[in-house]
Amino acid sequence: MTNTRRNIPQILLVSLLFLSVIGYNLWSYSCGYCTLASLLRLSTPAILLITCNLLAGVMLLVIRRRNRQQELRSHCACGEILRSSWQFCPNCGHSRQK
Repeated sequence: MTNTRRNIPQILLVSLLFLSVIGYNLWSYSCGYCTLASLLRLSTPAILLITCNLLAGVMLLVIRRRNRQQELRSHCACGEILRSSWQFCPNCGHSRQK
């Protein structure tokens, strides 16, 4: 169940990516910018959109991982919250994780 909840943002991101590509292609077809043969090919704006979304996704993953590591460093293995000046846990006596 928790894996499904964690994957929901990624699923939504990929779904929105495909919908935006399809939406742009339909708009360009209705305006006469493309034909039925070129409707399924990725255009330059679609490639740019995919690239920007991939970069944003990578940045999101990096930021989330960094925040998670900072959160783990501020907690002891026993679950006690450690202040930044503490070198040892007041609850169990273990040293701070580096």
